[in-house]
Amino acid sequence: MSDNDLTRQDEDISQPEFEAENAFRNYDFGNWPEVFGLLLTALLVWLTFALTG
Repeated sequence: MSDNDLTRQDEDISQPEFEAENAFRNYDFGNWPEVFGLLLTALLVWLTFALTG
C-alpha cells in the first residue's frame, strides 16, 4: 500500500476495487478473543489471590 492509496476517497475508486479492499480488511475472529480474554482474566485473578494469601 502506498501513500497515494491512503489519501484516496471511497468515491475515487471503482466498485470492484472498493469491494476488494473491504474484503481484505474484513477480519472475522469469531468469539475466541472474548473467551481467551475471560479465561486469562480469571487466571490472573486466581493467581493474585493465590499468591497474596
